[in-house]
Amino acid sequence: MDYVKLINGEPSEWPLVAARIKQDIKNVSFPSDMSNVDVSAYGFAPFNSVNKPEHDKEYQNCDEVAPVLEGGVYVQTWQVSDKYSAEERATYDAQKEADRIDALPVQNRLVRDTLLIETDWWATSDRTMTAEQIAYRQALRDIPSHSNWPDLLEADWPIKP
Repeated sequence: MDYVKLINGEPSEWPLVAARIKQDIKNVSFPSDMSNVDVSAYGFAPFNSVNKPEHDKEYQNCDEVAPVLEGGVYVQTWQVSDKYSAEERATYDAQKEADRIDALPVQNRLVRDTLLIETDWWATSDRTMTAEQIAYRQALRDIPSHSNWPDLLEADWPIKP
């Protein structure tokens, strides 16, 4: 069981374990199992932890606030708030999209280069590539001139023969 320390009737520290109560109140001999001990006379109260609520971590903060007394037990409380005003969020989203677009050419070139490397063995001196293999490799080299570049769809990529 966890506890909350009260100062002037208000929660000041939480969660605390029974050993903390024993440490703070040295002149009282508490039993080893304190689950049935009323610690309110010593400035402590039972405390229940709860999981953080679901929230959008990209756009919202979730902060712990003072626990709330419910049925004689203080319950951990969370406050979800927006990180951005509507205007700030629009600016943030626009910058995120611009960053995504800026990164696409590099990402797509890496994909293209990987696909070419995977087929380099087709072009070794002791092999003869088929017309389909030649066309596929050329299509990969030409992909930066595609009309959707750099925001390619899956269907925009050439199909490996």
